[in-house]
Amino acid sequence: MDDKLTTDEIFDVLGHSHRRHALTALMDCDGKATMTELVEKTSNRIETAPKRIEVGLHHSHLPRLEGMGVVEYDTDTNVVQLTDAASELKPFVELTDE
Repeated sequence: MDDKLTTDEIFDVLGHSHRRHALTALMDCDGKATMTELVEKTSNRIETAPKRIEVGLHHSHLPRLEGMGVVEYDTDTNVVQLTDAASELKPFVELTDE
């Protein structure tokens, strides 16, 4: 798979605040965090219940990011890690950081 994201994929990734905040949290954690850490850091940034964030990340946002090759999500260990493709998102994530 090509590590380069298309413009449409970049906009798709950044199109939801929970994905943007999760990526920011991962970037702040040197690219790797447990789901618990990710939920905590994401919920600290937005006013949404942690359980709701966890469900959204687990069922929607992380599978979508994984499908685009931006993260690897190991459901056995509950560890989320940025891939090399995520590095090209950094300037956009910093621009959209609320």
